[in-house]
Amino acid sequence: MPCANSFFYAPLRKNTLRAAGFFALMALQTASASAEDPYQAAMRAVKANDFAQAVTLFEPLAQSDDHDAQYNLAILLKSGKGRPQHFTQALEWAWLSQLGGVERAQSLSEELAALVPPAQRDECLEKIGTHLEARLARGESGAVMQYVTYKSEILPKPDYQSAYVWSLIGAALDLQDAAQMRDQFAEDLDPKTIATAQDTARAMFQEQNMTALFRSQDDVDS
Repeated sequence: MPCANSFFYAPLRKNTLRAAGFFALMALQTASASAEDPYQAAMRAVKANDFAQAVTLFEPLAQSDDHDAQYNLAILLKSGKGRPQHFTQALEWAWLSQLGGVERAQSLSEELAALVPPAQRDECLEKIGTHLEARLARGESGAVMQYVTYKSEILPKPDYQSAYVWSLIGAALDLQDAAQMRDQFAEDLDPKTIATAQDTARAMFQEQNMTALFRSQDDVDS
């Protein structure tokens, strides 16, 4: 029987601080290039069964959209290790991790969704939508295709028209997989819906100057 720690996600990661907020905090604390990656510190806490410390370290990373940390935080909250068991919070982190491309998060999301009452699931979905929309407003290009997936795969009643709009925008920004998803959506939409969505995407792209918006955020991230 595998040990509990084997269920956590520990991908190979460089010894850097991936989350911008956490990086700024740690940079104030130390200028040493050998400063420990908080993700690796969290994983060591898991291995030492110090789950309270693991939650403390994973949580700010998860809030800064570290999708590996989101997955592991969901596991801890689902199992009630380090914090009282909370299926709704675990589901929120699992869905965000799934949107971020952590494959094993999908089965975790499905398992948790069955444990959460419909009203709380809907509230959780609304929070995720608001979170993604805030990231889009800041010009975070990584949120574009996550929003497409959220609209087309995560919502219980998919909004394919909105997903198509954002896939059009993603393709214009030359984001990975955006053009492929755009064309897939178009195969299932009627010509009138396609025309309306294209007008919407064109207006949004121009009015919000998205080329500059998303480029400026990429410059900050780099």
